[in-house]
This record gives sequence, structure tokens and C-alpha cells, in this order.
Amino acid sequence: MSLSHRYRNFGGPKAPDPQEAEANIAVTEDQQLEAFEKGYQAGWDDAVKAQSDSTAKISAELGQNLQDMSFTYNEALSKLTLSLKPILTEIVDKLLPSIAQSTLGPKIVDQLMEMIKEQPHQPIEIVVSPVNIEAIQTLAAEKLKDPFEVVGEPSLGDGQAYVRIGDTERSVDLEAVLSGVSSALTAFFHETEQENKNG
Repeated sequence: MSLSHRYRNFGGPKAPDPQEAEANIAVTEDQQLEAFEKGYQAGWDDAVKAQSDSTAKISAELGQNLQDMSFTYNEALSKLTLSLKPILTEIVDKLLPSIAQSTLGPKIVDQLMEMIKEQPHQPIEIVVSPVNIEAIQTLAAEKLKDPFEVVGEPSLGDGQAYVRIGDTERSVDLEAVLSGVSSALTAFFHETEQENKNG
């Protein structure tokens, strides 16, 4: 049994075989290159995955934020619209009838002027509610040069009138216009309330 393994060798390392050394260097370089390529590819894949995940997350967050903003906008618009309901209802119920009443006379005169152009020098008859006879009589006297007659008809409302020249007759029905505006306003607010309830 040898004791050489217990003593230090001061002769220096044994020189490797030159062919074996070149083979080891080539294998080592190939392994390093392969390890580098694997590491580079793994890093690239991680970067692409991180970018993809980041883009997906940002897109999802942006979509959610836009949906929240849209809901908030629609909710605010709905609440604003519904808050205007009492004011608009009051305007339609109280203000528009008095405006219509004051515009009945000018509307009748406009109709008459068109009809007079088509049939000049014919007898003019204006049929209105008995409440409006005096106001229409005064306005017609100021605006019309041809002779006319204002007749009261109890079945007509305050915003209704018939204008006759010769054999032509036209009606002025501001009450129907007001009723249409009121119905449209009611339908609009009903639809808004339904949208608000249904989300």
C-alpha cells in the first residue's frame, strides 16, 4: 500500500494531453454557448410573457374604467333628466297654455293672410271660443283690411279656432299642439324612468 496520497506533490501539475485539452475547451465553449442561448431564450420568453400580461392587464383595467365612466355618465344624465321633470311639467301645464292663448290671435291672422292671397275679396269668418271673441275682434281690426265677422262657438277651447274665407276653411288648434307636447314629455320621462330602473 502506498503512502503517496498522504504527501504533497511538489512536482507541479501534470501537463494535460494537448488533444484532450482542445476537446475539453471545445466542449466547454459549446456548453457555455448552449447555456447562453438557453438563458437568452428564457429571458426573451419571460419578457414577451410579461409584456403580454401587462398589455392584457392594462386593457382589462381600461375597459373596466371606460365601462364605469359610461355607467356613471348615463346615471348622472338620467338623474339630471329626472330632476328636470317637475320644471318641464310645470312649463307645459302652466306657461305654455298662456303663451298659446297669447299666440292664438297672431296664428289666426297668419292663416287669414295666406288664405286672402288665394281668395281675395271674399267674406271672412273667424270662429273662436266665446272667451276669445273680444281679443280676436281687436287684433283682426288692426291687421285686416277686408270685412270680417268673429263668431263665438262654445264647443271650441281657448286655443282653438276656425277661419273661413269663401268656401275654404282652416283650423287653428293650439290645444292639440299643447296636448302633443305634454304627451311627448310624459312619454320621454316614462322611458327615462324605465331606463333608470332597469339600469
